Amino acid sequence: MYWADKIAKQIIESGNYKPYWVDDMKTPSGFAHVGSIRGPIIHSLIYRALKDFKQKATFSFVINDFDPVDELAPELKDKFSEYLGLPLKKTSSPEPGFASLADYYADDFIKAIRDLGVEAEILSSWEMYHQGKFDEAIKTALDNAEKIQDIYQKISGSQKREKGWLPFQVICEKCGKLGTTRVYAWDGKEVSYKCEPDMVAWAKGCGHEGKVSPFGGTRKLPWKVDWAAHWKVIGVTIEGAGKDHASAGGSYDIAMALCKDVFNYPQPFKLPYEFLLIGGKKMSSSKGLGLKAHDLTKILPRELGRFLFSRSDYREQVEFNPEGTMAIPDLFDEYDRCWQAYIKGSDETQKRIFELSQIKKVPAKKSIFLPRFRDVANYLQLPDVDLKDKFEEVKGGKLTPEEFKILEERQKYAQIWIEKYAPEDYQIKMTDKIPEAAQDLSDEQRKFLAKTINLLEKERSPADLQQDLYSLTKELKLDTKKAFAAIYLAFIGRDHGPRAAWFLLSYPKEKVIKRLKEISE
Repeated sequence: MYWADKIAKQIIESGNYKPYWVDDMKTPSGFAHVGSIRGPIIHSLIYRALKDFKQKATFSFVINDFDPVDELAPELKDKFSEYLGLPLKKTSSPEPGFASLADYYADDFIKAIRDLGVEAEILSSWEMYHQGKFDEAIKTALDNAEKIQDIYQKISGSQKREKGWLPFQVICEKCGKLGTTRVYAWDGKEVSYKCEPDMVAWAKGCGHEGKVSPFGGTRKLPWKVDWAAHWKVIGVTIEGAGKDHASAGGSYDIAMALCKDVFNYPQPFKLPYEFLLIGGKKMSSSKGLGLKAHDLTKILPRELGRFLFSRSDYREQVEFNPEGTMAIPDLFDEYDRCWQAYIKGSDETQKRIFELSQIKKVPAKKSIFLPRFRDVANYLQLPDVDLKDKFEEVKGGKLTPEEFKILEERQKYAQIWIEKYAPEDYQIKMTDKIPEAAQDLSDEQRKFLAKTINLLEKERSPADLQQDLYSLTKELKLDTKKAFAAIYLAFIGRDHGPRAAWFLLSYPKEKVIKRLKEISE
């Protein structure tokens, strides 16, 4: 059984998480990297699994737009340093058309996850605070400040904060900063605070002191307390967290304890999940490491983008580095295997992965020819090759309208891959001169090339030529791999390449025969 179905079944059978409310959240502080998509898709998969079990479920995604600006994306560091410490929602947008920096980045991320079939209702933390939905939770937290400190200390092993510490942040009435204010008193109606000049390294407070009501949306809970409060305010019963938050004694454990012992709300179903890595490293928006989330559907079809995440167990690290690797062709191959398993019913897990990777409806279970992505990429680089004709030859019949549409889509993404991401040695083009690598061909390989000339002098289809080349290897008692390597070494200087017959027939016959004679003589 696929992991999301197991989780959904476990949740249902426990009877502890009704009503089923799946939630996830993100702070819109920069362009999200593609690794940030894993959380929303994991939650989407669980939500879909619950629905497939005929359960009523809700799925929300919280934009934490009330958080302070504590770090700037590389592209903003020069012009936006004055906004450090302010709430994201009160920071100007770098582009017109958006009310704030929060809206600018949130809109970008929401579009990215929507493209990948994440069907969550979008909620704004800023709006919920200003609607008074957190007022009760705020009072509870302020009344239980000592208890919250004890939980922090017990779970994380951290030292207790200074006497009088209160789990609350206020927007300074003078400078408008949130990240620099320290609340030091609570009388049951108002909190007293100071905007500290040196409280944090990334922003400077103005020194103002004041006294305000904690309610109504101009103040907020610190994020670990805020996280637990969100669960109660929204009614969340299922929410996972990435490995960085879910390590023992981390923020996830603290929020869980606060949820139960301070807010008197049942703990949501716990689901710690692994990262998506690039080059073995966790992606980082602030450091500019990794592909941006909004770029994923520029290099992959939407279903393949979702498949990238749904194919793996939530407990497994996912490595995806498209730059200079075969990661994208390999991903297409894996997707096609799951598609065929779905059609044939040959592997239940692969079948389910394919189903859950679809953005809208799942295709009908009917036989379909899938042009292999790497073959598409190979043929795109050959002169005078009509892809439709070539793949009808490979199929052995006419492409259906659906198959032709798939071919066109793969052609589009193969072109992008070749131009931007393919390894340098993947470029396929007949060299102007005999490659140096061909000088080391054995006598048996040269004999194979000489006899290939005879095959080329006769008119034949690529499929027939390919079969004749295989028959020739048997006749000469030459290892098939070595035989075909001889062709590639003779024409492109590497021991591998596209399907040999199609490659040879894509160039003028006279030119190909001339090269074979030069090498075999």
